[in-house]
Amino acid sequence: MKKLFFLILLIAAFICCERIGDLKFSEAIPGGCALNKGASVKSSQLPGINGVTYTILNGNLDLLAGFNATCCGEYSTSSDIKGDSIIIKILTTKIGDCNCICYYTYNFKFIGTGENFKYRVSVDNYLTFKGEIKH
Repeated sequence: MKKLFFLILLIAAFICCERIGDLKFSEAIPGGCALNKGASVKSSQLPGINGVTYTILNGNLDLLAGFNATCCGEYSTSSDIKGDSIIIKILTTKIGDCNCICYYTYNFKFIGTGENFKYRVSVDNYLTFKGEIKH
């Protein structure tokens, strides 16, 4: 009887649970004002929309984070995968001292689709973006 109960429980677990695939962080690619690495921006920069978008291309996930901040700043990035969650941190390493606002972007690339994963992207302590990867 115990074996039958265990077998039914095991089958129910497989039916009820969605399989979460493997996901591995590959790289973070800076863009926008992040490419200037603290250099003064001479050309006019148009502000963008603070937020995160994602795409799944060829079975791999790209999370694009964009935010407005003072020009000439420098940032470090980190990415961690815990269970079904992607946790990304963008932290100021040098406060921008130029008299302008720039749009910084970071493209976080992952191997795997990340389908059904949740993400949380934080920029210092003033911006946080949350969502879920749906395919």
